[in-house]
Amino acid sequence: MTSIERLDERWMPQTEADRAQVMEQLERLLAHPSFQNSKRYPKLLRFVVEQCLAGNEEQLKERWLGTEVFQRAADYDTNQDPVVRLSAGEVRKRLALYYQLPEHQNEMVIGLHPGSYVPCFSPPRAGEASVVEVEDEAEEAAASGRKRRAFLWACVGAAFAVALLLCWRIVEQEDPARKFWAPMLESPNRVTLCAGSPGSALLTQRIQAEQAASQSLQAAANGPNLPIPQGFSQAVSRLGLLTLSHASVLVHVGAFLESNHKPFRVHLDSEATFPELREGPVVLIGAGDNAWTMRLSAPLRYGFAYGATDQVRSIVDRRNPAASNWTVSITPEHQAVGRDYALIARYHDAVLDQPVVILAGLTSVGTEAASEFLLKPEALRALLHDAPRAADSVNLEAIVETQVIDGHAGPARVVAVEYW
Repeated sequence: MTSIERLDERWMPQTEADRAQVMEQLERLLAHPSFQNSKRYPKLLRFVVEQCLAGNEEQLKERWLGTEVFQRAADYDTNQDPVVRLSAGEVRKRLALYYQLPEHQNEMVIGLHPGSYVPCFSPPRAGEASVVEVEDEAEEAAASGRKRRAFLWACVGAAFAVALLLCWRIVEQEDPARKFWAPMLESPNRVTLCAGSPGSALLTQRIQAEQAASQSLQAAANGPNLPIPQGFSQAVSRLGLLTLSHASVLVHVGAFLESNHKPFRVHLDSEATFPELREGPVVLIGAGDNAWTMRLSAPLRYGFAYGATDQVRSIVDRRNPAASNWTVSITPEHQAVGRDYALIARYHDAVLDQPVVILAGLTSVGTEAASEFLLKPEALRALLHDAPRAADSVNLEAIVETQVIDGHAGPARVVAVEYW
């Protein structure tokens, strides 16, 4: 009988010793790599186990878990926001991976049956191993060939379980994009995408901006694996002045968030209010045309400096201003420059008390290059490799450089980085 099949034998801890044994097994589970590198799934598993042991299993319903564990509003739409169902499914998968490993076969089993959020328990069976050994010895005496085949299948099963675990670690834990965006994805609140809104000096007519936004949506949809997020066209069309590059970046980031089932909304910087930005994680797109980028990046080591005529733009090192050489010059006709620089930042902002990501170039080409950088696993992996602590929690700020040819950005490379 497998560890998971043992859950069909309903058992509830009755004594303090039983409950202590359940909590000990829970801590053992949460310390395993299947859970320790996540925040959302251990939080859900711990909550349902503790509530069950406290006698509150009748309250373990989807809406209650959404409000208590994931801080959703009491009247939130569970169909539009299936965070509890998705998280519970992931918890079941990770529990199955854990108990498939041979070294955990005789431990106490904690599980969640499909369709329920009430945990099930099965006490450890220390005697199973000795019974199996005796039966194996009897079978070996009668049919040694069958024992060898059973041993072979056991090895195959163990190898398969290990392969499953390795695949999960590669896909789930080692995905550099998920590591970078972890503070956003694991927040219980929706993300605000806040794009810059350029003035009339950059666009001669409002209609040009609207056409550019429409064209960018169509162009982004033709990119690799980047479908336009549901409802995103309506969100972009209601925004007034929106450059082609900002619309493209919005589509890239929005598609990634939607593929990870993360709710988001879109604002121009001119319409985003301080209370709204404090409601959840924020992604700031653009520099000089985004007032919120300029305000919130002011305390950071790397920031922006603009000349009096806006034709000379720089990213400066505020600790060593004399050494800063990340500058571009723009002609009055806004012709393409030979190279561009962009700031990529991910940190917990003290003013908003929320995770913030900044994607901002000295020109629109640099902003696009920054967003494309975050779609390249190898580039992100290199950026996170030297972080002094867990990549999903460290604050970081990086400057990337890109060559510009005919108004289009080439591959971006990191020229400076700061962790804290």
